[in-house]
Amino acid sequence: MTASQPGSILGAMSTIELPDDVAAALAAAAADRGITEAELVAELVAAAKPEPAGLDGFLGCMDSGDPHWAGTDTKVLRKAADARRSA
Repeated sequence: MTASQPGSILGAMSTIELPDDVAAALAAAAADRGITEAELVAELVAAAKPEPAGLDGFLGCMDSGDPHWAGTDTKVLRKAADARRSA
């Protein structure tokens, strides 16, 4: 395992308590694949790690009321914003 990331709660060496049935299933799955339980947990966590949405999460979440807004030059939008602020 590698060192923990800044802000991580778990360190490189952590103990995780699992219910007996989950621990048994983890041990069996790791044995079936010929890897350690720690390696299997690391693979599962890496596979489940969501990627940050970035700006994609904001696309389509608002309506400017102007159907041509997306095609408007940035300089024109900034000038209009400045005019609204100084009014």
